[in-house]
Amino acid sequence: MLFGLNAWAELENLSFDLGVLDSSFDDDFFNSIPVVVTPSKIAQPRVDVSSSLSVLDGDFIRRINMQYVEDLLQFVPGFAVFPYKASSQKIVSYHGTQLEEYRRIQVLVNGRSVYSAGKARVEWATLPLNIEDVARVEVNRGPNAASYGINSFFAVVNIITRSPLETLGDSISAYSSARGDYRLYGQHSGLNGDWSYRASVSTNNVDGFDTDNDGEERHDGHGSNVGNVFIQKETATSFFDLDVGASSLKANIDPSEYAAGSYDINDPVRQTDREHIKLSYSKQVTSNHEIKVQYYYDRADQNEYHSVVLTPGFYAAFFGGSSVTNVYDSYVVDLVETRQDIELQSTWEVSDNLRVISAAGYRLDEANSEHYFSGKVSDEVFRLSSNMEYRMGNSWVINTGAMLENTQMGGTFLSPKFGVTYKISEQEAVRFNVSKAIRTPDLSDQYFKWHYVLSNGESSYTTYADQGEDAEKITSYEIGYYHYWPGQGLSIDAKLYHDEIKDMVLSRKYFSQGGVDAALEEGVVENIDINGVEFELDWRFRSGAMTRFTYAYQDTQTDNKRILDSTSPVMMSFFGSQPLTEQWFLNGYYWYGEKLNGKDYEYLNTWLSYKLSLGGYSKATMGFGMEARLDGNALVSRHNNLDKDTFYYVFSNVTF
Repeated sequence: MLFGLNAWAELENLSFDLGVLDSSFDDDFFNSIPVVVTPSKIAQPRVDVSSSLSVLDGDFIRRINMQYVEDLLQFVPGFAVFPYKASSQKIVSYHGTQLEEYRRIQVLVNGRSVYSAGKARVEWATLPLNIEDVARVEVNRGPNAASYGINSFFAVVNIITRSPLETLGDSISAYSSARGDYRLYGQHSGLNGDWSYRASVSTNNVDGFDTDNDGEERHDGHGSNVGNVFIQKETATSFFDLDVGASSLKANIDPSEYAAGSYDINDPVRQTDREHIKLSYSKQVTSNHEIKVQYYYDRADQNEYHSVVLTPGFYAAFFGGSSVTNVYDSYVVDLVETRQDIELQSTWEVSDNLRVISAAGYRLDEANSEHYFSGKVSDEVFRLSSNMEYRMGNSWVINTGAMLENTQMGGTFLSPKFGVTYKISEQEAVRFNVSKAIRTPDLSDQYFKWHYVLSNGESSYTTYADQGEDAEKITSYEIGYYHYWPGQGLSIDAKLYHDEIKDMVLSRKYFSQGGVDAALEEGVVENIDINGVEFELDWRFRSGAMTRFTYAYQDTQTDNKRILDSTSPVMMSFFGSQPLTEQWFLNGYYWYGEKLNGKDYEYLNTWLSYKLSLGGYSKATMGFGMEARLDGNALVSRHNNLDKDTFYYVFSNVTF
């Protein structure tokens, strides 16, 4: 009601008091049309884009007071964000279909895919990325394999970090909650001629869930350290950047029970070390032609340590061993995943009405694990793509393209798209888009050779992939409407869609019952149709107020309970920030998901913040707030329970 009254006041009285204008807003925001890069890899006014797009910009990211990048995606229509088996296993899903190790969206950081190579998923907790370094997040809500290739299935999330020129100087941030969570962040940015750089670090701790469904204490929670260095050089005709990052994660894992009398006798810990390096160089060779080359390397090394007691019967059934007493031993779940990718890209402005972007690339995925693969496995991908923007007069824009890919595991695939935008004005458009995409089997689908190796060298029977899985296919149709009122800082976007998914893989990757080597379950697939509508509203006021509202309705046409449980038919989010004075702000957000894994999820966060100037360019923000679960349910999994649904926190940030 408060934000609604504020909106009416703004509409009725347009003689704004610019003296209370929040420093995060400036007049350029109210006089410009947003420009985006994700749909076709070329800069386009958002009104020209034919696919559905959500943009979380820097003003929103700074104001929302989130601690981790993935949590921002709760404010994109149709997205759900939640931990599943453990606090460190964060799941970000769009259109549901899977609760564990979600693998049907592509996630990029500055054009670098962070989609893991061995067991297809995004390990958010291990990303060497700090939310303070993020400039904007663009989300292509729909398949876009024509631009980003295999696995760009339901959506593409493109996380774009800030230039060091935007963060010159130093800043530190701190967050602490009554639950025991805390986070510390610091960065320094500098400039030397055409060169600029930023070095940032953070240390993070999440207390995790308290009890399981039986009331037993959970061994959950995780902590991490993150470091990143970003260097760039920009001239009138060229641009170079170097991105180097590393992270170290220690995550508590609940002890496992293998059978009656056989169980973990320690509190297992998963250690993950991850690092990456990315280089890119672009050159404006002529006034209408740019060439860009990009290379990156990503490595994640994961080890999980278990000490066990095994009964003689279990030891005989699974390891073929003989003992008259319990066996005390240990084993390690090991996994090393690496990816190397190189791409050459050409952007050519053929005429005032035609732009073409073409690319050729090569990727090498490798995974090495005695536990999962009994050794080393790999896959190679070659790709060619071309995307085109063609303007027909002042009103029509055609966006079309395709990608041809050849994979060592899966064969050759073509992923096309075709979109048409009719511009009612320079701020308003109706769009239509149809696209096809493929999700190929990951290395684990094709090459699983799963066994347990005890520290004494004895190996269990093996569960293995036999024929592997086939590719999943999607054809998506969407109609959308976008309108932006620059003078009022107001934008709305609506989408109506129909997705046809063929051969969605439902096969479960479980270890066999023992006694013999056995094949994994394979070839269990489902054809489903998804119909839905999505809506978002973003409104910024010259008074410094901000509000964002999203709504998504999804009708998933299947009788498969596993798919339905992972899918929320109705999701809604709301964020608002209201200035009380020039320094004090009242903020809050609300998220609701219906029947996510069979239970409603309802969440509220509200906080009061205070901003002050420290002289010159130095400034500080501090505040306190409250988080509350309103539904009284376990979070997604019945074992994810907190002792208290409400807790308080404090935070601060100083820039100098």
